[in-house]
Amino acid sequence: MSGPRVLLGLLRRLRSIVLRSEVRVMGRCGVCGQCCTGILLRDRGRWIKTERAFRRLCQDNPRYRRFEVIDRDEAGHLVFRCALQDEDNYCTSYADRLPLCREYPSKSLYYQGVTLREDCGFSFKATTFRDILMRRKRRSVPEFTEVLRQELNKPGNRKQTP
Repeated sequence: MSGPRVLLGLLRRLRSIVLRSEVRVMGRCGVCGQCCTGILLRDRGRWIKTERAFRRLCQDNPRYRRFEVIDRDEAGHLVFRCALQDEDNYCTSYADRLPLCREYPSKSLYYQGVTLREDCGFSFKATTFRDILMRRKRRSVPEFTEVLRQELNKPGNRKQTP
């Protein structure tokens, strides 16, 4: 992972701790298939950096054979794509997809500094400091019904409300 992305992830985690508010995943899949490409895999808590580590993962869990190496990122991690995606971006093994796929996008991606593509049907919604400040400001504004009741009860208005 790149330095700026790690820093962004740490800042996101810090904000969620300070504000006591967990990020939410919003939206739904738009079947663009972009999440099936550019995948980083982990095994035993470590990012996969070698073909040997990937072979070991596949030996331990044969369902991971669906992935193929397509690149290496700037940190040396292997980058994968799912070979079970058809030409229309649909998963040909949807009922048997891995938890990694089933839970996409996970909150952990947000806290790793990942930013989802603009055209992704999903988005992350996190409470910001601005949200908290605006919420407090709104609380100080009286409810509309109370203001209306006060205006109607002023002397000179036709009807008094109870």
